Amino acid sequence: MATSIYASTPETTNSNRASRILLGPCTDQLRDVLRHRVPPANFHHVLTRNRSNLPRLTPPQRDLILPRPGRYSGDYSDMDISLLYLLLRNMFNIPAHTNGWGNAPDVSDSSLSASIDRIREARNGVVHSASTSVTQTELNDLMAEIKMAVIAMDSHLGNSNKYEKEVDFLLTETMDPEQDTFIQQLKKQVEEDKTTMEMVSKFEKRVNGNTPVFRFFFSLQ
Repeated sequence: MATSIYASTPETTNSNRASRILLGPCTDQLRDVLRHRVPPANFHHVLTRNRSNLPRLTPPQRDLILPRPGRYSGDYSDMDISLLYLLLRNMFNIPAHTNGWGNAPDVSDSSLSASIDRIREARNGVVHSASTSVTQTELNDLMAEIKMAVIAMDSHLGNSNKYEKEVDFLLTETMDPEQDTFIQQLKKQVEEDKTTMEMVSKFEKRVNGNTPVFRFFFSLQ
């Protein structure tokens, strides 16, 4: 029987494994960081007070957390890395790491903002790879970055290394090498990020340039 050049390999399985880790424990951990800052029941009130700190949301993000009519009533389980990153970066005065929000952190930086950015960088690295394959060496390097972030955030949350254990589990868990839905979910998030991060940059430039935040925010509606 002929073998297709697109047949699953250990390298494509590595790609799916990395994607599953990012979509699973890494995303759940960011949700817990948000819960640590504000319980879901209080989210609407915090969002109302800090709404002017947010750049323009994508339509799906706006519909989720600012539904019309009504208010967000979920438990954060419906928020992806893109939205979690945006909220954590802009709503809670978490100090920027030494290289600044939106940049790759220094290797020795274990601050909360560095850990959050490290997860986002890892996700982007998987999505922007030139192929759907991840070599074992690449996976090892990627997991070193992810685990550094996960360990630091576990410490921040005081949860007895809960998510580090889940990452370790998925590194050895049996995977279906033909299952590629994980990478597609990550790609969708990154596409949404393009617009969001452009707006974050414009927003910060205007704020730093002393443009009234109130006027700028409502010009985006």
